[in-house]
Amino acid sequence: MEEGLEPHEVIERTVEHHQHGHEHGHASKRWSPTTLSAFTAAVLAVFAAVGSLLSGHAANQAILNQIEASDQWSYYQAKSTKGHIYEVGREIVTVLAATASDAKASLDRFDQQRSKYIEEKEPIKTKAEKLEKESRHEFEQHHYYSLGIASFQVGIVLASISILVRNRASWWLSLVAGLLGIMFLSRGWFLPP
Repeated sequence: MEEGLEPHEVIERTVEHHQHGHEHGHASKRWSPTTLSAFTAAVLAVFAAVGSLLSGHAANQAILNQIEASDQWSYYQAKSTKGHIYEVGREIVTVLAATASDAKASLDRFDQQRSKYIEEKEPIKTKAEKLEKESRHEFEQHHYYSLGIASFQVGIVLASISILVRNRASWWLSLVAGLLGIMFLSRGWFLPP
């Protein structure tokens, strides 16, 4: 009576067959759906990291520009206040001029100082408005970068799901989410000032 294979022989043959199949099939299975999904998730993660850096930089620049604009507006207000002080001083001297003989010289000095502060305010106002505009632009860029990051994260999740459930449609949706993220990043990068 002939007996079958011993259990260790079955295991050895199964392992050999499995290894032999991987050696021959490795080149053709190099880009299996699982590998493609994993690669897609990795690429989307890199894009998300780049988008995060761009978003953080844009937000920081927007805040810095807004702070500098606020400083400029404070400086503008200080010049306005000084100009008003000279204007009020001129009015006081005008009222008292009826009794003073040297009022004309005082009035001229007040007029010169008031004019000086009015002239100095304009460039300050222009700079403050420019900084506010730059700040709004940076915040808008930050918004688009954030949308891109969110799209990349959705793509990463979809690619991961496609690995877990072996669903090709999830992988295609991850590519769509990635393309959407690239569009948002591009929109933020090329946003006209």
